Amino acid sequence: MATSALAADAAHRVLARAAYGARPGEAETLARAGLAAWVEQQLALPAEEPAIEARLAAMRLPIRYAASEGRWPTLEEDRPLTRLAMSQGENFRFSPRMDRPVPSPEVERGRIELVVASLLRRTEAEAQLRERLVEFWLDHFSVSTLASHQVSVSLIDYDRRIRAHALGNFRALLEVTATAPAMLYFLNNNSSRAGAPNENYARELLELHTLGRPAYVGAARSARDVPRDAEGRPAGYVDADVWEAARAFTGWTVAAGQGLDGARRLPDSGEFAFVEPWHDQYQKLFLGRQLDPFAGAMAHGRAVLDILAEHPATARFVCAKLVRWLVGEPVPEAVLARAVAAFRGNLAAPDQIARTVRAILAGPEIADPRLGRMRRPVDAVAAAARAYRIPIAPNPQLIGQLAAAGQAPFGWPAPDGQPLDATQYDGAGALRARWTMLLGLARNGLGTGASPLFEELAGQPVAAATARLARLALGPAGGPVGQTVAGVWTAAGRPERPGAKDVAELAGWVLTAPGFQRA
Repeated sequence: MATSALAADAAHRVLARAAYGARPGEAETLARAGLAAWVEQQLALPAEEPAIEARLAAMRLPIRYAASEGRWPTLEEDRPLTRLAMSQGENFRFSPRMDRPVPSPEVERGRIELVVASLLRRTEAEAQLRERLVEFWLDHFSVSTLASHQVSVSLIDYDRRIRAHALGNFRALLEVTATAPAMLYFLNNNSSRAGAPNENYARELLELHTLGRPAYVGAARSARDVPRDAEGRPAGYVDADVWEAARAFTGWTVAAGQGLDGARRLPDSGEFAFVEPWHDQYQKLFLGRQLDPFAGAMAHGRAVLDILAEHPATARFVCAKLVRWLVGEPVPEAVLARAVAAFRGNLAAPDQIARTVRAILAGPEIADPRLGRMRRPVDAVAAAARAYRIPIAPNPQLIGQLAAAGQAPFGWPAPDGQPLDATQYDGAGALRARWTMLLGLARNGLGTGASPLFEELAGQPVAAATARLARLALGPAGGPVGQTVAGVWTAAGRPERPGAKDVAELAGWVLTAPGFQRA
C-alpha cells in the first residue's frame, strides 16, 4: 500500500467513502499522513469505544402508550436505552403472543434504540472504517422488521453478531448470520423440517449472500449441465442445489416453546436451537459434492457453508459489492482483482475481511473523482453532523425523516438489502425530504443537537462564513458552492454579517448542494 501523502481533495474523498465524512481537520491530517497510515490506524481500533457507550448510557428516548384493560397500564416516560444491554433471551420476551400481550411501542423499542445507537456510532465513532463495514454486512445479510415482530425483537442480537465479525472471517460471519434468530425468522428457516424444507433461506444464501445471482445457471437441466471452473468444480448453481441446501438446514430453528413430542418442549428462550428429529439426515448432493448421510448435528449445514465460503464465485460476488460500497461505481477491475486475491488467499485467516479491505484501499481508486456514488440518507446525515461538529443525539423524529428520504433503517422489505442505486433517493419526493431533513439538522429543528461552530462563525462576512461552511462539507471543491450560497443570500437582502441562527441556515443551504449528495 502506498504511503505517500495525499492531496487535500483526495483525502476528503477517502473520508467520504471509507468513513462517514471528514470532521474539521481530519482531511488535512490524512493528507499529511497518507492513506496507508490511516487504514492501519482504523483497522487497529477496538470494536468498543467507551465515549460512545457513555453517550448512549446518558440518552433518554420517549415511550408512550395507552392502557389496555387487563393487559397493561398507561405509560408515558423518557426511558434510558435499556434494551441495548439486554440479551437475546431478555429482548425476546417483548415478542407478543396470545399468552403474552405486549404493547406495540415495546415491541418496536429495541429497533428504535438500535437505530439511534447506529446513527450515533456512524457519526461519532473513531473506528469509521469498522462502522462502514458493519453497515455493509447489515445490508448484505439484510433482515427487515416488516417481516415479523420476532425479527424486530431480535435485531439487537443480530447487530451484535455482525459487529463482532465485521472485519473477521467470512465463513464465521456466514454461520453467525445463519444461526441468528433474526435471520431464521426473516427467511422462515425456523419452520424448515425434514420432508417439508423451506427454501427461502437456502435460495437467498446462494443468490444474495454467497455465489450471487450471476452464478445461477437457470438454463441447465441438472447439475451435470453446469460448466466447470478452472478448479473442476461447478461454476454456478441450479435449483437442485437450492433444494439440497434447504434440506441441509432443516432443524436449524429458534427455541420458542415449541412442542417436540407429547412430553417435551423447547425452552422459550428466543435463542438458536438445532432439533435433530426435525433434520433431514439423508445423503445430499450440493454443488457437485456428496454430503454423507448421518454425518452428525449440523454437519450438513456447516458443509454447505464451507463449500460456499471457499467458492470462487463467492469471492467475486462479495468483493464486487465491497468495492462498490467503499470505492464507488463503476467497479474498477483492478481493485476487484486485488480484493478477490486477498479474499481467496486468506480463506482461513481470522482477519480475512480486514485483509480484503486493506487490498481494496491499497490503490489510488479510493480517491478517484470519476468514481463514487450518491450518498444514502444515513450517509448524508452522518457526513453533515461530522462536518459541522453537530453533537448529534438521534431521535424518532430524525428516524422518520430518514424514512421519508428513502432509507428506513432495518425496514427494507426485500432480502436484497437497502439499495445503493441513486434511483431510490433522487426522485422529487425523496430529494425534497432529504433537503428538509438536512436543513432541519443544521438548524436543530429536529432537536438532534446544535453546532458550536455556528456561534464561532457568527458576525463574519457572509462570504467568509459560507466559504468555511462549504469547505468543511465538500472539501476544496466547495469553493463555488460557497460563492453561490453567499450570492443568493446577499441578493435576498439577508444580513451581511449573519448571526448564529443565520449561519445555521446557510449551513443547511450548503448541505442541499448537489456536490454534497455524492461521495
